[in-house]
Amino acid sequence: MPAPRKSLFDLPTHDVLARIAGGYLDAAARGLARLDKPADPMALHAYRVAIRRLRSLLNAYRPWLGRVAGRKVQRRLRDLTRSTNAVRDADVQIAWLLSQHDKLARDERTGFNWLLRHLRACRRREYTSGGRKKLGRDFASIVRLVGKRIKGIEEPEQRPFREAFLNLLEQEVTAFREQLAAIAGAGDAKNIHRSRIRTKRLRYLVEPLCKESAEARAVVRTLKRLQGLLGDLHDKQVLGEEIAQGIEKAAQEKAQRLHRLTVDGAASALARERRRDEILGLLGLASRAREQCDRLYGKFEQEWLTNRRFELREEIRALRAATGPA
Repeated sequence: MPAPRKSLFDLPTHDVLARIAGGYLDAAARGLARLDKPADPMALHAYRVAIRRLRSLLNAYRPWLGRVAGRKVQRRLRDLTRSTNAVRDADVQIAWLLSQHDKLARDERTGFNWLLRHLRACRRREYTSGGRKKLGRDFASIVRLVGKRIKGIEEPEQRPFREAFLNLLEQEVTAFREQLAAIAGAGDAKNIHRSRIRTKRLRYLVEPLCKESAEARAVVRTLKRLQGLLGDLHDKQVLGEEIAQGIEKAAQEKAQRLHRLTVDGAASALARERRRDEILGLLGLASRAREQCDRLYGKFEQEWLTNRRFELREEIRALRAATGPA
């Protein structure tokens, strides 16, 4: 009979981390390949999530990984993520904008159309065919660098993964709770963003253990709900900033058009231009984004500053107990 499968927690830390990192690199490669299919809207998301998970893994387990998680690797992974941030934000904002179309009054459509053109133009600038090729080259460089360093690492003590995981779990849970408590209100964009990042870090720490532990799956489900809520809230705040900048840009463009038509003496065109009003629609969209921010923050307060916070605490306690003593 074959020997029973050894628990992930009992394997050497280096072996487990190498296995998880390899899985993330494979997932990122699959996501990158999907980017060549324009009809696949989730390709960029799949790629970005795999890169974020790898970066979070290397950052968390840096004391056990040495040069594998060194500054050079971390910098390149950070740059890979940042290189797609603008495209991702534009995709989210365009999707939200399209969802608002049927709710707008007729006189708000001009501002809607202006913002839609603006966002699509931003996306095109950020994600050209050249940008896609560079993404592939940069990712291939990361694969070579991380693979080479993982193979070269030595772990003479071969200590079980359980010890490293439980050590990091305590640190991440403490940092997560402190950051969540720092949020001062719906307008506290900085701490909402930081809390979203902390939530992701804790989720990504636990996520590789989901096949091993029902307790890990429970923690990840809860963190995923919180991450989604904070992510929606953050996206609406970024959208509000984009609309505010759009209002300034649209007003400047209109003033320039009015001036040019006045100088040219184009009376009929000038009259038509005066009747056009992008600002009204943009202000309406800004108001809708603000209302959604307030609703999302109200939901966060209701759920996460009361019962669900304590539910998560009990789920993490159960995970510690199931993992066993370090």
